[in-house]
Amino acid sequence: MDFSDTQEEACFRQEVRSWLQANGTTLRSTSPDELYTEADIAFCRQWQKKKAEAGYAHIVWPKEYGGMGGNWMQAAIFDQEERRLPRPFNYFSVGIGQCLPSIMEFGSEEQKQLIPQTLRGDLIWCQLFSEPNAGVDLAAVRSKAVREGDNWVISGQKVWTSGAQVADYGILIARTDPDLPKHRGLTYFLIDMTLPGISVQPIKQISGHSEFNEVFLDAIVVADSCRLGEVNQGWQVAMHALTAERFKRLNTRMPSMMSVMQLSQECELDGEKAIEKDSVRQYLANCLVNKCAQEHFMSRMLTVLAQGKDLGSEASILKLMSCQLNQELSAYAMEMFEESGAVVDAETHPLMQELFDAYLWAPGLRIAGGADEILMNIIGERTLGLPSEPRLDKGKAFKDL
Repeated sequence: MDFSDTQEEACFRQEVRSWLQANGTTLRSTSPDELYTEADIAFCRQWQKKKAEAGYAHIVWPKEYGGMGGNWMQAAIFDQEERRLPRPFNYFSVGIGQCLPSIMEFGSEEQKQLIPQTLRGDLIWCQLFSEPNAGVDLAAVRSKAVREGDNWVISGQKVWTSGAQVADYGILIARTDPDLPKHRGLTYFLIDMTLPGISVQPIKQISGHSEFNEVFLDAIVVADSCRLGEVNQGWQVAMHALTAERFKRLNTRMPSMMSVMQLSQECELDGEKAIEKDSVRQYLANCLVNKCAQEHFMSRMLTVLAQGKDLGSEASILKLMSCQLNQELSAYAMEMFEESGAVVDAETHPLMQELFDAYLWAPGLRIAGGADEILMNIIGERTLGLPSEPRLDKGKAFKDL
């Protein structure tokens, strides 16, 4: 492959750089203590709105839905250039990266009107998938939806829901037919988070913050017009959303190679700079090789998308590779800090804060969007053609499991 920009791509890159230089001067990174505060959300809405007005909020999608009508290479170029700037927390990533793709694919025209509102930063979304007894096995959800005329009555509990405390809408899967096998009796809904009967309970995390939540659904009433896709076909819609999530998860909350390189030049090991030790240099070189491999794999995926094809298990491969590498990288960085890595002063040591946050987040990211074991099953069965693992639930009604 030729990784250099074509003449058209180079022109677009320069256009993006000029726009970012003119409009991104006030950008600042969100500190952990600012997360989910009204002030930070308002600041991030302004930046999202600026991008939407210029067509950069979702470059690939049609203009009538708030996009630019561009291509995936242009989207990658904008992402590369935006990453050069301080990056506020993206409260809209769940909506744009996970919720809207399934609406674009399966939604009615009425439902698609939520797309431009989200791209402008007016709506924040959350994903109501995981449950206390159905973590990595998403098809085992027990929240139930019962049809009553033109409405559905939904009851149950969701957990590990990022941003639910500030979300305007959510995507939800619930069981609508327990007589069917577990993958076939699910239906997918778009949920207004202000509906009566919805309560959100933040979960205190090891970092001291509360980005995850429990969400309780007490007989909420949802119109059938909020159903996305066919009844009992929610699994297919959910898989579309999860594929988009795995594709977008690369580099999320991850330490940069440059940050770890800088750390190795600043801290000492056994009386000398860490970067001078052969073991450190060898480890960082191996990480850099893996990072380059991931970037090339991302280019391969972009080529698939540019050809108008759908992603298969490639997104699972990329998610598995990136999360494993970056957990190892953040853990190695904390080892170089030794005891001081656990006592961070964000103002005097912003680099330490970045790496400490990545260290705390890395284990969760290996679960979110598909745990390692699930991804390896997908890769083994769909990419390598290996036989499926034995399943005792196959063909059985969910109520009998």
